[in-house]
Amino acid sequence: MDILTGLVTYVLPFLVVLTVLVFVHEMGHYLVARWNGVRVEVFSIGFGPELYGWTGKSGTRWKIASIPLGGYVKFFGDSNAASAADKDLVSTLSPEERAVSFHHKRLGQRAAIVAAGPIANFLYAIVVLAGLFVFFGQRITPPEIGRVLPDGAGAVAGLMAGDVVLEADGDKVTRFEDLNEAVFMNPDRTIPVVVRRDDGTLTLSVTPRAVETDPANGPVSIFGVIDVFPANKAVIGAVRPGSPAEAAGFRPGDHIIRIDDAPIGNFERLQDVVAGSAGRELRVDVRRDGGEVRLRVAAERHTSETAGGVSVDRWLLGIERAPRPLYRHGPLGAVVEAVKVSVNMVDRTFEYVGQMIVGTRGTEELGGPLRIAHVSGQAAQGGLEQLVLLSVLLSLNLGIINLFPVPVLDGGHLLFYACEAIRGRPLTERMQEYAFRVGLMMILGLTVFVTWNDLVNLRVVEYIAGLLS
Repeated sequence: MDILTGLVTYVLPFLVVLTVLVFVHEMGHYLVARWNGVRVEVFSIGFGPELYGWTGKSGTRWKIASIPLGGYVKFFGDSNAASAADKDLVSTLSPEERAVSFHHKRLGQRAAIVAAGPIANFLYAIVVLAGLFVFFGQRITPPEIGRVLPDGAGAVAGLMAGDVVLEADGDKVTRFEDLNEAVFMNPDRTIPVVVRRDDGTLTLSVTPRAVETDPANGPVSIFGVIDVFPANKAVIGAVRPGSPAEAAGFRPGDHIIRIDDAPIGNFERLQDVVAGSAGRELRVDVRRDGGEVRLRVAAERHTSETAGGVSVDRWLLGIERAPRPLYRHGPLGAVVEAVKVSVNMVDRTFEYVGQMIVGTRGTEELGGPLRIAHVSGQAAQGGLEQLVLLSVLLSLNLGIINLFPVPVLDGGHLLFYACEAIRGRPLTERMQEYAFRVGLMMILGLTVFVTWNDLVNLRVVEYIAGLLS
């Protein structure tokens, strides 16, 4: 039963996402190849023996293979899935066959066909994000700080409730999510944060504290936090049955504007007032149906234990904050915003890799298929929106990785074509063969490394060692 649950929870979402992204990538190669008159012999999702397939009118064999960890298109004149030329075949082609051979196309055509795969992944991200922003909307949180935890990194730096964040680490902040991303990427590194306070601006030096994810929830990673939270409207989203709020007559949709005649600007201020009330009766003014209603309520004490076994008292009314409304863009605005979000994701990916290269972030956070499967399962449990957003991030990363100038990858082919353009003739067959061998060794080495990381971080090694001991 556990194995079946694991397959449904983690493996199935991973395979669905991976299949979609591989199909998009290979379809980019396929379409541009067909537009340039290249005959495509095979379009395969997966590697190894064919499980199911059919031959199209153009002569392409469309198939699903047994190992669902990638895919390829094989052009006429290729000797393998890596698009290496079949030397014996290419040298004996007739003029008609040369016209549909990939290796006899002009340099620019070959480069366009190779680059089309990664470009398709980038376009997928933009199209999917734009669709989300048009039909479902985008979650946008204003960059106003609603709460600063005492003794947290934000409080130490001088951030205050009511501050509006303008810049973080040199980048413009238009949403609270922008601040979170800058903080997330910089644990234990001081970054400048520009805020608007009252009628002026301040530049504060903020050092996010490093936090490790809980090993019980998957691979350990390190990220930064500054213990500040966005300001949210004091609008009630739900009233818990049997709570003091229900008895007092609170309703979903009520906008709390005053407590004991003191203005309540946001939900965080409301929580602070309730937490300090210690059960005394509060006079609460709410805006409802265009008018104002005064309600009287006393918070109820709830006792809970922390992870360390310490009892903590909390005073609660029994209300939940209304979710932030989604902002739906028009078609053009959605595309513009989708491009911005995609560029930001790519920028953060390069920053993440750069931190690994310079040593400020450990390479143990580099993951492979097992980690992607784990994250896919978690995203699927968070709902379709989370899974779609994960597919966007993975698509962008797939496009980036394939553009790396490593032989075997698309970027390696483009590097060969750049050398051909400079030299005026292709690299020799021996040079290309050695380069492909080195590239293959690099890819295999990286695969082994990230798989070992996954086995260790997902505690598979620890589990097996426990069984053996």
